[in-house]
Amino acid sequence: MVPPEEDDLSAEKRLAERPRLSIRARIILAFVLAFLFSLGIAATSMMFILRLDKRQMFLGEARNFTYEVQEARRYEKNYFLYGAKGDLYEALNNIDAASNILAGASNEMGAVLKKRDFDALTQNLKAYEGILRDLASRSRAQDAGAPRDLELEDQLRLYGHQVLLLASDLEGKEREKVRTTAHTFTLVAIFSLALDLLVMIWLASELTRQILQPLSRAVEYTERIAAGDFSPITPKRPYRDEFSILAIAINRMTRELREKQDQLVQSRKMAAIGTLTSGIAHELNNPLNNIGLTSEALLHGLEDYTDDQKRKMLNDIFIEVERASGTVRNLLDFTRVERPQMDAIDVGDLVRSSLHLVNNELTLNEVAVESAFPADLPRIRANLRNLQQVFLNLFLNSIHAMPGGGTLRIGARAEGDGPWVVVDVADTGCGIAPENLSKIFDPFFTTKAEGKGTGLGLSVSYGIVQKMGGKITVESEVGKGTVFHLHLARAVENG
Repeated sequence: MVPPEEDDLSAEKRLAERPRLSIRARIILAFVLAFLFSLGIAATSMMFILRLDKRQMFLGEARNFTYEVQEARRYEKNYFLYGAKGDLYEALNNIDAASNILAGASNEMGAVLKKRDFDALTQNLKAYEGILRDLASRSRAQDAGAPRDLELEDQLRLYGHQVLLLASDLEGKEREKVRTTAHTFTLVAIFSLALDLLVMIWLASELTRQILQPLSRAVEYTERIAAGDFSPITPKRPYRDEFSILAIAINRMTRELREKQDQLVQSRKMAAIGTLTSGIAHELNNPLNNIGLTSEALLHGLEDYTDDQKRKMLNDIFIEVERASGTVRNLLDFTRVERPQMDAIDVGDLVRSSLHLVNNELTLNEVAVESAFPADLPRIRANLRNLQQVFLNLFLNSIHAMPGGGTLRIGARAEGDGPWVVVDVADTGCGIAPENLSKIFDPFFTTKAEGKGTGLGLSVSYGIVQKMGGKITVESEVGKGTVFHLHLARAVENG
């Protein structure tokens, strides 16, 4: 098995040797990615805006083209109605402007119209312009009363109509393209915003996870340490960051805590040995001194004492021997390590039989007993003789705590479906001082007068209950009384 110190050093080395990726670097990287993503959305939006602006400009060109053709046709109609030669020249000016627009935006117009329609528009515009020039030249050469060329005028109307029809179609299609581009841009903007929101949520959740997970693990580590588990923290990720430094510091702290705990345990062992030795010496020395003094007096004055006096002195020696033997028996009970025979026991019956054994003590000290046991109380798994000794110790302690009388209350309850049956032994006695509560289960600790107790009763009881898989806790308030809580294992039901 690897020693804990080497295991700690190995874990610390593995924590420190990983490639570094700090939380600050991850936050900066996340913001850079968010910025690049937003930059891509902005670039896409600018591209759509430029495209839409270009469409808007071309739509203006298409409108101007249509307007110039419409104006030319208006002057054409005026010429046919009133015969004013100036209308032909005005129409020519508008057609020249339309031709310039067509020449400047031929690529865009060709992309909007089909090739056949664009070629037809170009040819019809040239034909319309040619007829206008022909009519203008003839009108200068002819007299005012000369007949008009009706066939040529019909051709002018036909070409003008075709040009205006194609120009209107061009403007309508371009307007539709502008509308489609604007709608597409709106959809792309909404999608980009939604995607940007999802990316931001993902980045935020990822950063939160990478920060909160190590924090929660740090909380688990501290709770584990508080529970007494000093096993080292091992690497969980392929890189190290600020939390790795925290983990290394916690490992060092746990190593020092374990060392301090070992030192404390060793010092407590030595203190316990010292207490045990002094307690044994004290408890055995007093009866041995009494035996020695009485024996010496008996030896030196054997002929001077009456038979009654000798009998009394021998009885004193016998009492002191019993006292020393009781101390040795308690000590043997305290140090016995074998596991007792466990049986299913009815708590109520055991408590009642134990109370019967201390009935005289209860009567002499004017202590009333109140007991309550539920009918459906589960049986417990325990050793009858040993557990009876525990109850006797607790009952006698409670009786001695109420020298002027009082009430001894015993109750039991099952903790739901849990593993325990809890027996409460409460008295209305003098209580235990807070500074003594942590010592009452220590061997040879007692607050009774010298010769009134060995200080092993509660310590032996604690060991007995612990060996049976249970535990004892105590609550006390000076002047109001003490309550002992025995948590005893529930017996397993057969079948």
